[in-house]
Amino acid sequence: MNNAQSVSHSVATTSNHVEFSTFIPLKFVKRGGRSVVEPPENVAQVIKDHAQLPKDHAQLPDTKLVEGLTRAFYWQRLIDEGIVRSGVEIARQEGLDQATVNECMRLTLLDPKIIDSILQGTQPKGLNLHWFTKHTIPALWSEQHAKFQAIADD
Repeated sequence: MNNAQSVSHSVATTSNHVEFSTFIPLKFVKRGGRSVVEPPENVAQVIKDHAQLPKDHAQLPDTKLVEGLTRAFYWQRLIDEGIVRSGVEIARQEGLDQATVNECMRLTLLDPKIIDSILQGTQPKGLNLHWFTKHTIPALWSEQHAKFQAIADD
């Protein structure tokens, strides 16, 4: 029996209708006359059952890669709006190495179709955040597709 309750919050934005949802499985139990919140015994299965993925969806998005994309676009926006002057300043403020910030910001150069595949979790299996730190990203989107197709073929 699944006695987990969910606490969720959804946000829908833009004309493309992007929706984010957070699911937190909770179980309320009484201990010493007080209600206590704890995870259900089968928390992994509860989360898996709650996931609303399309039937043809083979894998979940790579959370580290999505986080990297998020940071990259946020940092680029800070630079574009003049809030910071460079990746060096971001690195100093975030307590990160300058190279880490610059490598991450290269993700903003990706073809929007590739970004979409990353957000959908349909990018080639070997394409993760670590891969981007070890390889260059071609400037032309057509070359990016060819390079990423080669990863999928491996």
